[in-house]
Amino acid sequence: MKILRSPYRFLIAAAVLAAILCLLPMRADAPGQQQQQPVQTAQQEEAPGLPAGADLSERTSLESYLHRTLYYAPCGHSVQRREKMPAALAGLTREAFEAGLGGVIPGATVTGFSGNEVDISVKTDIPCPLHWVLRSGENGRLEVLQNTSGEALEAVRQTDIELTRVAPSEQAALMEGRVFDDVQALEGYLESLSS
Repeated sequence: MKILRSPYRFLIAAAVLAAILCLLPMRADAPGQQQQQPVQTAQQEEAPGLPAGADLSERTSLESYLHRTLYYAPCGHSVQRREKMPAALAGLTREAFEAGLGGVIPGATVTGFSGNEVDISVKTDIPCPLHWVLRSGENGRLEVLQNTSGEALEAVRQTDIELTRVAPSEQAALMEGRVFDDVQALEGYLESLSS
């Protein structure tokens, strides 16, 4: 019998050995071998024991955050706030959240939703806290208002100037409220009305 002395004999022997090893059954506890774990779906992990068809949509919680963007139409500015989820909006899916949002925060719309964070936007028809508003008060005198809370105008100063002393062309604007960008412009306008 002739012995093969070619350089390929080593490769042939390795190939035969690999083929034999592939045919042998693998032991589950063999070292270096991992046992295959059953694959669980997200539904099984999140809600074991729930009936089939249960609503597994993302829901808000009391630990969720509400990101509120307030758009101030008269001046075009906006402000963002991050706050804990109001109790009335906790535990809701997106659909239920959108349905109940108007009762808690009037005029708000949802712009982003997850179980941990909800983004909403609210458009207001008052200027932001950086501006002053001059308008006629209930007593017929002009008053200065400012948005001190971010959500409502509040009278911060009363003047002695009666609306009836103002030129008729200005009265309509002062009935609605005239917006000033800074306190110097407001003071200058008040001085012009006083003289």
